[in-house]
Amino acid sequence: MTETNKQTNEEPLPDISPLQKQVQNKIKRFELLSGTGLWILAFFTALSIGAFRNFDFLPSLSDGIRNLLGAGPPINYINWALVVYGFSALILLLTQMASNKPPKNSLSHFAYLCAFFLFYHFSGGLQENFWAIFTVGLTILSLQSYYVWNYYHEKIQEQKGILEELDKLAE
Repeated sequence: MTETNKQTNEEPLPDISPLQKQVQNKIKRFELLSGTGLWILAFFTALSIGAFRNFDFLPSLSDGIRNLLGAGPPINYINWALVVYGFSALILLLTQMASNKPPKNSLSHFAYLCAFFLFYHFSGGLQENFWAIFTVGLTILSLQSYYVWNYYHEKIQEQKGILEELDKLAE
């Protein structure tokens, strides 16, 4: 026993450094996760630039593939689907935020928005409806990005508090 433990009649403190390392690893993981929303937003911006140019950098589909795919859906149907998707996604996202549940992956929103760009592209209505998709996508993904950042920022603050307590115990 060390001299300080003899004086206070306490048992030796357990080694806290593995716990500190575990908390530090959690903080690093949360910091990494907090930026994922911004990455999805950046990918959406890049996709939107391509859509604005009507995907002219991609090779056009051959007539055989176009015949295999068939005609695109009517633009009015796509418009209604975009409206329903936009409101549904916002309601689900706001509900998730209000209940403080862990954020879900933004990739599904990105995939849906990508599908809308493609549906409009194949139906011949992309240029007329570009700003509608862009606005809906920017709204949903910005809100999702904020929620992801805010949620993990709170988790980081909690872990830093735990780390401070462990540092005090180690002294």
